[in-house]
Amino acid sequence: MSETPMGGDRQDPGSPDSRDWFAPPLDQPADMDITYTGPPPQPPSIPIPGTLRPVGDLRVWPALSEEEHTMTVPFPAVPGTRVELPAHYRRPSPPAPPPPPARKKMSRGRRRVLLGSGAFLSVAAAIAFPLWFARGVYEYGRPSDHIHIVKPKQAATWQHVSWRVALWPIADPGPSAKPDPSRQWMKVVVTRTALDGEGAIRHGTPDVKLTDGSGRTWLAQLVNDTTPSATAENKVGTLYKIELMGVVPTSVADKIEVLVRPSITRDVPGQSFDDSMKASVTTEEKQDQVLRFTR
Repeated sequence: MSETPMGGDRQDPGSPDSRDWFAPPLDQPADMDITYTGPPPQPPSIPIPGTLRPVGDLRVWPALSEEEHTMTVPFPAVPGTRVELPAHYRRPSPPAPPPPPARKKMSRGRRRVLLGSGAFLSVAAAIAFPLWFARGVYEYGRPSDHIHIVKPKQAATWQHVSWRVALWPIADPGPSAKPDPSRQWMKVVVTRTALDGEGAIRHGTPDVKLTDGSGRTWLAQLVNDTTPSATAENKVGTLYKIELMGVVPTSVADKIEVLVRPSITRDVPGQSFDDSMKASVTTEEKQDQVLRFTR
């Protein structure tokens, strides 16, 4: 005889105890409707002592008199019973603003002209502003020159240095060069003399060019410079020569003048490289002074 999982004896399938726990009893009819159709259950009623009354507005102060009613809702205004203030108590009402004038409709042709003009001005401004800015930067870095006219065979003094210039035509220095009647070689000798200690530290190489009366310029190539490179070797009152050569058209060879632009570099003894760079940036002196030696 086998045992049940719970350890009890297995019952006969036909016995009453072998049915499911939720099965109806055997004496209940099979067609019996057990659905509940009564009212839904209600929560238990808990009695509250006292009586409730509707909450309304209550005036605390001043106290109500017997003649006053207790209604707080105002009566609606009856039309025609409002009392107007006298004229001298009433504020004058501001005058109504005049209606805006009718806007005149713009013609299509005029509208196109205005749109085209605005587009043209926008493009012109977009092009002109970068050019104007670039020109301002160029003029700041290279301002307009200040020309100092020096008479023939005269010396010019600038920034503690005395300058002189000599100029004459020479033959073509090339040994195998063929003669060219349209070109003329010129030799330039620029002499410099320091007048004091400040002039001695201003021994930078000047910029030298050849020019004519119409404003044309030609380069002058440096050939030899006897100016010492060290400040300690520059002697006050000593003449140092700078030799240059250039080529100009033959037609203006007898009208050539010399332009000398002195250097603004100051070689201060004992000054470090960093201090020298800072001084070159912060200085207000500009290399815009030009000595023009005429003939």
